[in-house]
Amino acid sequence: MRLFWICVVAILIVLALYVAIHRILINRATLMLRNRAQQVTDEAVNQSLQKLLGWDKQLSSQLVADVWGKGVLAFEYHFDYRQLEKSLDRDRLSQELTAYAEHKKLSAFKPGRPVFVVTDWWEYEGILHIDVAYLLNESTVEYVSDLKRLNRHSK
Repeated sequence: MRLFWICVVAILIVLALYVAIHRILINRATLMLRNRAQQVTDEAVNQSLQKLLGWDKQLSSQLVADVWGKGVLAFEYHFDYRQLEKSLDRDRLSQELTAYAEHKKLSAFKPGRPVFVVTDWWEYEGILHIDVAYLLNESTVEYVSDLKRLNRHSK
């Protein structure tokens, strides 16, 4: 009987170790993907804004809230828009991001979809906030679809 309980405890310990190690590896892979996607998106946004506005600033992004789930590759940029000498709008930035992706031969998760999508654009107290999603995985594609549905229902 004692051998039986030792085996049960050993099996539970092995299962717990497996789950812990698996979780660590998955989280590490997700973090690596997010960091690389953030670098690519930062470069795309900065080069697009340089081309559109003729400035030499380098913006760094922040991850859009994790409330949407792990693996969502959406990043927020913000800057003082009152200092802009040229006008900037969502459509022009979207077009420039598409041109950047074509030039760099970047591909989206689903063929025929844009690589970068400007998901949000708002101004608050003189600061322009821009959210850009990099459609590199299924989680981000679903996030963009959810936002489109929310926007459709809120109008």
